[in-house]
Amino acid sequence: MNIIEFKNVSKSFFSQRLYKHVDLEINSFDKIALVGHNGSGKSTFLKLITGEELPNRGDIIINEEAKIVCFDQFGKVDPTKKVSELLNEPFERVIEVQGKLEEISAKFTDETADYDALLEEYSQLNDIFESLGGYDYMHIQSEFIETFGLGDKLERVFKELSGGEKQYIRLAVSLFKEADLVILDEPLSFFDRKKTEWLAKFIADSKKAFLVISHNVDFIRGFANKIFDVDNNTITPYECGYSQYLKEKKVKIKEERKHNLKIDLDIAELEEAVRKKYILLERCNNKHAHAIILKRMLKELVKLNKQKIEHSDEYKYEYATPPEEMYISKRYAGNEILSLKNISKSFPEKFLYKDVNLDVERDTKLCIVGENGCGKSTLLKIMLGEEEATSGNVLINKDAKISFIQQETVFKDENMTIKNYLKEETGLSDDFIEAAIDSLYNYEMEFRDKKIFMLSGGEKKRLEIFSKILSETDLLIIDEPSTYMDDYSRTTIANMLMEFEGAVIIVTHDKALLREIDFPIYDIRDNRFRLKKEGRNQSEVK
Repeated sequence: MNIIEFKNVSKSFFSQRLYKHVDLEINSFDKIALVGHNGSGKSTFLKLITGEELPNRGDIIINEEAKIVCFDQFGKVDPTKKVSELLNEPFERVIEVQGKLEEISAKFTDETADYDALLEEYSQLNDIFESLGGYDYMHIQSEFIETFGLGDKLERVFKELSGGEKQYIRLAVSLFKEADLVILDEPLSFFDRKKTEWLAKFIADSKKAFLVISHNVDFIRGFANKIFDVDNNTITPYECGYSQYLKEKKVKIKEERKHNLKIDLDIAELEEAVRKKYILLERCNNKHAHAIILKRMLKELVKLNKQKIEHSDEYKYEYATPPEEMYISKRYAGNEILSLKNISKSFPEKFLYKDVNLDVERDTKLCIVGENGCGKSTLLKIMLGEEEATSGNVLINKDAKISFIQQETVFKDENMTIKNYLKEETGLSDDFIEAAIDSLYNYEMEFRDKKIFMLSGGEKKRLEIFSKILSETDLLIIDEPSTYMDDYSRTTIANMLMEFEGAVIIVTHDKALLREIDFPIYDIRDNRFRLKKEGRNQSEVK
């Protein structure tokens, strides 16, 4: 079944052109990876499918009979429902048919029953049950519960879960719903290797079509049979897996460069002819005729330049380090920022940890890791004074400025320009703000007047972190800073955090980020908080 078709679609925001002349199809059983660097227009492509954005040109034809489900990491879920109830929601129709089959089976013991009618009804319902995957649903559901560690959470209500556990439930609802196409935008937050492998296999084995945005190459290799490559202001479909896509794209780029070389030679010849025509025009009497010919030649030059194919430096970014003075604070709140002394934390239904001791000073930089549900976010809330410890003491320097950046990036007004947002957050001068924007977005001038809603998820996260750094923060606490990020955004954030003069505490599952920053790592495991790995300079942690 043809689910979605793009015909000559173009999309731009004001002066920013995302892509033009896009022609592609999404069909049944397609397992598509949508790849491209941050800001290339991947999320906008999804919004064109959902109707949140409209194309500037072209047609998007969506099969009216097709059911499309989109995974939203922060989507609405009834917070008062139990985990078991939420996991059963996508299978409501299957469970309903199963119940009717059981009712009919019970009637076969009644000697007065019309067996032929019962058998016919049972046969029809059984066909429906099979078409819904009824014989598989319990296996799939139990496998998901085991893989994602939800076995002891089934009777808990959604609002009591950790951030990662809530994400798993939202994902399950999206994966298991009746659908022809499932759209997943960066689904791997809070995932370890086991969960990642499970999801890749589930997608590969599913009878549904999938469209997935992810920067995890190993994950993409595990399921993709088609690649949509967002690059050079267009979206190119590749009817193959990821490894073959890399080979085919390499050939395509080579051919495009040959094309550009030929165009460059034609342009050089024409430019020389134009130069000679200008000389002739100055010397001749019949200037009008030569001027007409010259005008045509100049139009041909413009036409030739438009035929050239632009190439981005996708996955090969060069980044500029912001000036050092941007990170120097003009305040001094003292050396000690906060201290945790013999902290223990437990809830009526769960014990998290005991004897947590940590001194955070103005040059402390560290990462906190651990399985989902171990209490990482709770520990951050204790540091922020938003959650009370069960026992122990929390000492917070009242003169220190502590900024918290949550995983979900939320701006109160996304219609603000980047420049105005930074001015409002920091109170700095226009010249300084413009220099900050240039350094943040690799000296691309178009970002100076961009509005926040035009930024990708990675670009928004860079902006949020940078604004806190420029606001003379003493301690920056960040929950999962590299969600939605490509390599360039991750490297930019790593550089900002390493060069930042204040203290930094990060909770992350991103091993690539951990390698780049190489801060000391503390692990929450077996109800203990302990140093797992020292950083480059252990003196950073007191």
